[in-house]
Amino acid sequence: MPGRTSDGLTGRSSRKRGPRDDVNDDADVVEAQSSSSTLRTEKRKRVRLSDAVDVRGEDGTERDYTPSDDEADDGEAARPTPKTPPKSQYELMRDNNFEHLRHEVVDDQRATQRLRARTGLMGENAIAENGIIESVTCVNFMCHVRLHCELGPLLNFIVGENGSGKSAILTAITLCLGGKASSTNRGGSLKSFVKEGCERAILTVKIKNRGQDAYKHDIFGDSVIVERSFTKSGASGFKVKSAQGEVISTKKQEVDELVEYYALQVDNPLNILSQDNARQFLNASTKAQKYKFFIEGVQLQQLDNDYRLIAENLEQMVAKVPDQEEYVKYTRAQLDKAQRRAKELEGAQALREKGGTLRLQILWKQVEMEEDEVRKRAEALQQVEIALAQAQHTLEEQSRQIGALEEKIEKAQEGMERVQEDQKELGKELDMANEVYAKRYQEHQELLRQERSAHEALRDQERERKDLKQRIAKEEERLAATTGPEHAAALRRLEEAKDAVKSLENAIQENKGRMPELKANEEAAQQALAETDATLKGKRQEMSNIENAIRDLERGQGDVWSAYERNIPQLVKMIATDARFETKPIGPLGRHVRLLKPEWSAILEQTFGKNLNAFIVASKRDEKILHDMMQQLNIRNSPIIIRSSHSLNLTGKEPDPEYDTILRALEIDSQIVRDQLIINHGIEQVILVPDRVRAQQIMFEDAPPRNVEACLAFHDGKRGEGLRLGKNISTTPVRPNLHQKPRMKTPAETQVAIRKESLQHIRAEFQQVEAEHRRRQQDYQRCRAAVEQLDKDRKRLEGRLREAQKAQDKCEEDLDKFEGSDDRLRNYQERLAEVESQREHLGTQFGELSLRKEEKAAEVAEAKSKVDELSVMLKDLEARYKKYEEKKTSASGVRALTVAEKNNTVAKQAELAEAKRRYEEKVKRQELRAQERIASVVALQNGCEERVHPPEGVSYETLEKQYEDICALIERIKNKAGGNEQEIYAILAKATEEYKRAAAELEDTKAINRRMREALTFRLEKWRKFQRYISSQSRANFIYLLSERGFRGKLLLDHEAKSLDLVVEPDRTEKRAAGRSTKTLSGGEKSFASICLLLAIWEAMGSPLRCLDEFDVFMDNVNRAISTNMLITAARRSVNRQYIFITPNAIEGRTSLGRDVKIIRLTDPRQRTLADH
Repeated sequence: MPGRTSDGLTGRSSRKRGPRDDVNDDADVVEAQSSSSTLRTEKRKRVRLSDAVDVRGEDGTERDYTPSDDEADDGEAARPTPKTPPKSQYELMRDNNFEHLRHEVVDDQRATQRLRARTGLMGENAIAENGIIESVTCVNFMCHVRLHCELGPLLNFIVGENGSGKSAILTAITLCLGGKASSTNRGGSLKSFVKEGCERAILTVKIKNRGQDAYKHDIFGDSVIVERSFTKSGASGFKVKSAQGEVISTKKQEVDELVEYYALQVDNPLNILSQDNARQFLNASTKAQKYKFFIEGVQLQQLDNDYRLIAENLEQMVAKVPDQEEYVKYTRAQLDKAQRRAKELEGAQALREKGGTLRLQILWKQVEMEEDEVRKRAEALQQVEIALAQAQHTLEEQSRQIGALEEKIEKAQEGMERVQEDQKELGKELDMANEVYAKRYQEHQELLRQERSAHEALRDQERERKDLKQRIAKEEERLAATTGPEHAAALRRLEEAKDAVKSLENAIQENKGRMPELKANEEAAQQALAETDATLKGKRQEMSNIENAIRDLERGQGDVWSAYERNIPQLVKMIATDARFETKPIGPLGRHVRLLKPEWSAILEQTFGKNLNAFIVASKRDEKILHDMMQQLNIRNSPIIIRSSHSLNLTGKEPDPEYDTILRALEIDSQIVRDQLIINHGIEQVILVPDRVRAQQIMFEDAPPRNVEACLAFHDGKRGEGLRLGKNISTTPVRPNLHQKPRMKTPAETQVAIRKESLQHIRAEFQQVEAEHRRRQQDYQRCRAAVEQLDKDRKRLEGRLREAQKAQDKCEEDLDKFEGSDDRLRNYQERLAEVESQREHLGTQFGELSLRKEEKAAEVAEAKSKVDELSVMLKDLEARYKKYEEKKTSASGVRALTVAEKNNTVAKQAELAEAKRRYEEKVKRQELRAQERIASVVALQNGCEERVHPPEGVSYETLEKQYEDICALIERIKNKAGGNEQEIYAILAKATEEYKRAAAELEDTKAINRRMREALTFRLEKWRKFQRYISSQSRANFIYLLSERGFRGKLLLDHEAKSLDLVVEPDRTEKRAAGRSTKTLSGGEKSFASICLLLAIWEAMGSPLRCLDEFDVFMDNVNRAISTNMLITAARRSVNRQYIFITPNAIEGRTSLGRDVKIIRLTDPRQRTLADH
């Protein structure tokens, strides 16, 4: 809301004060400051209009309408006054019949007294600490390549020839501070301001920003620099910079907030009076135009717009009240209904108490059953322990029998290998022969299939031929069909067949209705099975990966290059023998690093990534040589790093000694390698903390320790993985590559031991998941069996339905016998002829297929002979192989048998050990379940451990039946009440809450409406006082300013007619009470009077910036000097204000010029261009 209001309910008031803030007045004063409001961004609604009202004066008579000289000259005096359009409710409320303006004489007297009192209190002008413009810079703007202007803090006169850039300064201020291009009267869009021949223009305004009430001084400093750039294409952007030139924001919102904070009002037509506006205001404006300038300049119009929006919003809020009242009635009715339903449940209390007792008996019965199960499992565990001791004794006996039998196994191996070589060669020939045989056999089978198809078709035609002959014979016999009783019996059989069909169709429909539920159960069980199957595969893959990694580590022990690419050893040799290098490359880096803490190996390997494969060179030339070598050897995953010539100094850059860092966990034999790892990974400031909770405490609870950038910790849920904790409260997982062999020097035995430990944990998790998978598989099989059984029943019913439908068709056919026999006979005869023709064609086709089949059979026999021949040769080799194998088997038979028996014993021992473990776990779990069940029952009894035993001889099923009966009875009561107790009381609570909420919202809305109406009334009262005060102050100031030159005059301000006019009498000897119209004044006198009007209005404005362009263009030297001195005097009376006056005339030699006045002379841009050359 523009302006400072007394209650502060809406709008943001500027913190800057006008020059009249220290003057006391009997009436309340409202000073307009800023022009920004969020209310004005809303879409306007149509305002309700009332009937037109007559505007009357204090005595009740209508005011006379007297045309001014302007109107007389324009021919308007002869026309009657147009009827005033009807006013809206808001306008009637705002104007209040203009009662506050009925005391013009008294108001003018008070304003004159304040003005006289103020002249005695004035001191010297003071420089504002902020909110004033220090400099303006234009680049490629209008006709200027570069225009820079340093402004003084108080009074500035910008003088120069036409085209020197005087008006461009004001235009640049308006556009750079967010003003519209149209408000400058220099162009319709930004692109029209770009200098001809250039693509982009830049405007920069530097604003002073000091003192206690500076704008975000901690961010911007002593100055705020606003830069706006725009292009020929219409693109535009802002940059808001600090005093040091740092870009703080690029949003126009920041510019708007800055302009609003300092109340600069760049769009106010009287605040920055451009050349055209100044000419219009000072010389050519009508009364209505002057009035419009006045209300916009003193912010009355913008306050009126904001209050109008408040009134419209108030009307919308008032319109919501009837709907809210209806909703309150509805929620009250719902509350009454819920209260009646709640009373119906009170009779079920006794049944609930009896049900509670039965429930406790059931629970204690379950406890007894759990305790019996504990005893049974303990007995089974004892039997398993006895069997396990016997298996251990048997295993020891079998181990002593296995000794010297292994030497006889190897002697037959060499002969077997020779035979295998021969078998491979012969096997290839046999495969080729089998392929030929298989192809010919398939072709033969295809011919057989076609022959069978033709034979079956021929047989079908034969059967149809015989059937047609029989039907023809029967039709001929039926031509003498018998009497009516046979027809009635056929009708009765038809009705019975239809009833049977309908019964079977209903049974099938019922069967299909049950299928969706069973299908849903099957799909749910299948989905659950798929989930455990995926988990199982994941665990199996993890075990496989770890096992492969263990095997790779075990196989790679002693091979220092196994973790790198295959040709890395050859590359190292080439580097050692090549003399082209200025300095021999160092690498791979992993060969120069020894890990002192092997448990961190996988995580650190992943952290360093490819850099452990890297080579370090000293120059670009060495890099090129090494890169060519790598290309030659096809090495792709080894980066090349160019090192710095300076070594790193870590003094004061490492964490406290209590923390292990990556650097401290490594032993690096090269200073260059150490420096490169520090540069790439910051290893001196990454700490190692095994425990994840401790790591989070270090990094997140308080500020991270000194010189700590990140922390690595072990993952407490996924063994083998890690977590990286950053300073910005972020956590990133570190997932090692299990296929990557260790590149840093570390004992392989340690790596194998770490992975084996991980493998044990994953195997235990795999067994648990496998057990759950078996259970879900059983559930799925049961659901699947139920679906299949239902499907079988449906198929059986459908078979019966087809039989019943055949019987129905048979009955209908019997009925058809009594009608149309001649037509059927003729049809049968025609069909018989067609069948005879088709039968002859099929016979020919069958004969051709038989011939082709015999030819293909000969080819198959030939291929089969070749296969048999090769098979015989292969069998001979197999016989020779078997002889060697029998010798081997004979030598190792006894050992194999003994080993098998021993393995069986070991397996049995393992099974017994696993069974013992399972039984121990079952006993523990069962004991825990029994204890948990006892604890839960005791908790239900509020801590009482006394058992509620059921009557003797009453089984668990009987107790459950009794409890179910009581629950069913309670359920019937609940159903009668329309729901269970919790639901009904929940509905009651919800209805109560909804009623209270609706009633509270209604009251809140009414209270908000009341407060809004009171606030609007209060604000409009302040607005009227402001209008009254501003009007009287402007009239008094105008008279006072005219008296500076000895003129007399008056400011005619009519808010009701929305007009503002001047009457001036420049001749002090003239005794007329009324002055002359401005039309009769000379150009200088008219300009002087307009300057007085402008200064009078400026006194009512609160902006720290006042700009006026070419104010003296129509004045002679005398009036120009008087006006200039008047402007300077008025400016000096306005403390902390900055003035910018533009004139094409020189003002040197004026007596009123002083240190607070700065004269800025601009030269023609063409002269500047010539001077530059």
